[in-house]
Amino acid sequence: MTAIAILGAGCSGLAAAHVLQDAGWQVALFEKSRDVGGRVATRSREGFIYDHGAQYIKPGAPASISWITGRFRTPDLIDIEKPVWVFNGQGEIQEGDAEQNAEEKWTYRSGLTTLAKQMARGLDIHLETRIDHVQQTPQGWWLTPEHGVEQGPFSRLLITFPLPQARELLQRSQLEPGLQEAIDTQLSVATYRPLLSIMLGYRPTPQRRPYYALVNIDKAHPISWLAWEHEKAPERVSSGAGLLIAQMAPDYSRAQWEREDSELVREGADMVAQLVQEEELATPIFSDVQRWRYALPDQKADSEQLHTLTLPSGLAFCGDGFVGGRVHRALEHGIQIASLLAYATTPPDQQ
Repeated sequence: MTAIAILGAGCSGLAAAHVLQDAGWQVALFEKSRDVGGRVATRSREGFIYDHGAQYIKPGAPASISWITGRFRTPDLIDIEKPVWVFNGQGEIQEGDAEQNAEEKWTYRSGLTTLAKQMARGLDIHLETRIDHVQQTPQGWWLTPEHGVEQGPFSRLLITFPLPQARELLQRSQLEPGLQEAIDTQLSVATYRPLLSIMLGYRPTPQRRPYYALVNIDKAHPISWLAWEHEKAPERVSSGAGLLIAQMAPDYSRAQWEREDSELVREGADMVAQLVQEEELATPIFSDVQRWRYALPDQKADSEQLHTLTLPSGLAFCGDGFVGGRVHRALEHGIQIASLLAYATTPPDQQ
C-alpha cells in the first residue's frame, strides 16, 4: 500500500496532500462539496464577485508565505491597501490597531478561491463524495461513501474537516478497541461558533471610506464584521456598483439561524445602514446569505495529545480545530501534520 486518503479538500487538506505527494506517497482526496477550498470560498453572481467565508489571508510562517507567494503564486494575488477600523456596541467607529493594519492582507482579484484552485492542480480529488464511515483493518483503512463503491485499502488516513463532523464520522466507524473512545474524548473538547454571512449589493456605489472593513471589538453588536468587498479590486463589481459583506455575531447567528433569507437581509441591511449612517444602504439591489455552522473554533483541541494516540495507527487530523480560524494557520497545520504522517514510515516503493 502506497496510498494515503485525505478527507476534506480545504486549504489544510490541500497543503497536506502536496507534502505527502512530495514525499513519494500516492494521495487521494475526498471532498463532499462541489469544489475545493472549504471556507476559502468565492461566488460570482449577477455581476458581483465576493468571498462569503474567509475574508483575506494574513502572512504567517515562512512555509505558508513561500507557498502563497511562490509555489502557488498567481498574478491575481494582491494586498488590500486600506486598513481595518473598529466599532463598539454603540456603533462608535474609530481607527484600528496601527500595528495590525501594517500587516499585509492578501486576497485575489477574482476571489480567495483562486488559492484553493491553484493548490488543487495535480491532485487526485474526488468531489461530491461524502464518506459515511471508515473501517480500520489489518490491510489498512477502508472508506465507505454515502453513494458509490468502497474505497481502499489506504495505509494512512488524514481527516481535515471541522472536528464535530470528524467525531460524527468516527462514531459511525470501526476502529481498534479503545482507540475510538480515546479519540472521541480528545475531539469533544473542540467547539465552534456559527456564522451568518449576509451579502448586500448596491447601485450606485456606497460612499468611499478611509477603511476597507470594520470589526466589532467588544462583542456587543449584532454585526461582527462589515467589509466593503468592492474595495478589494474593481473587478469584483460592475461599473457603478458596490457590495458589502456583514458577518453576524455568534449570538445573533445562533438566535436567527432558522429565519428566512429575506428577513435576514432586510434586518441586516437596516443594521448596516444605521451603523455607517448611510440610509441608502437599507435598500440593496442584490443579496445572498451563507450559513456557516462551523465557522470558527471557540475552543481548540490539543493536536499533540491527539496524535500521540492516533499516529501509531496511521490516522491523523489537521485543520482549524487545532489552530484557529486563520487561513495561513490551517495551511501550516496541514503541512506540519502531513510531515509527521509522511515520515512515520517510508513509502513502500522507496523501501
